[in-house]
Amino acid sequence: MLGSMTLLGICLSLLLSCRKHTPEIALRSAKAFEPQNLYPVERLPVYFNRVVVLPAFIEGNPHNLTDYIDEVFSKQLSKEGIFEIVRLSESSCMKLFGQKRLSSSQNLQEDFLSILEYETGANGVLFIDLHSFSPYRPMSIGVRSKLVDLKSGDFVWAIDETFDVGNISVLAGAQQFQGEHVFNSLSQKTKGSVSQSPRAFCHYVAHTLFKTLPRR
Repeated sequence: MLGSMTLLGICLSLLLSCRKHTPEIALRSAKAFEPQNLYPVERLPVYFNRVVVLPAFIEGNPHNLTDYIDEVFSKQLSKEGIFEIVRLSESSCMKLFGQKRLSSSQNLQEDFLSILEYETGANGVLFIDLHSFSPYRPMSIGVRSKLVDLKSGDFVWAIDETFDVGNISVLAGAQQFQGEHVFNSLSQKTKGSVSQSPRAFCHYVAHTLFKTLPRR
């Protein structure tokens, strides 16, 4: 009887151990998330060298996203080094268009593009819409973004993706991003930080989105 109990204990221990390590093994072998729902032109026009970035439009309850989202997305976009960026502040957006934050899907005034071109000297405008956000585990954020030529009004790039940490490829991408980049407020050695901190997760999301932008 004692031998049977010992054998049962060993089997249970092995089973629990396998369950514990199976997710880690799956994560190590998972491919990092790659956006698929996007439209890019093949190459940026030669003249396309300055882009005005609008304050992000946030649907629903923004949690505290407005405290940092514009800075995070502008920082990651700037790191790509594709073009010069000009951030339009909430106050400037209000002064020019009567709203602090504009959605890419709303009806804009007829001279919207020409006003931006005149006021900023930019060639393009970047819209960022956050259409969903959950700061609780598993974190998720849905982003729709569009880059528009101010002269022609044509789309240069557009993307619509939801990043959900419950998706193993998103988790793998977040951990890969954490391993390759250093944050002032986060240690690279803090496992899982990017997938647990809303601000850090937004850095990963912005980085992944803007990697799909067309180059020259």
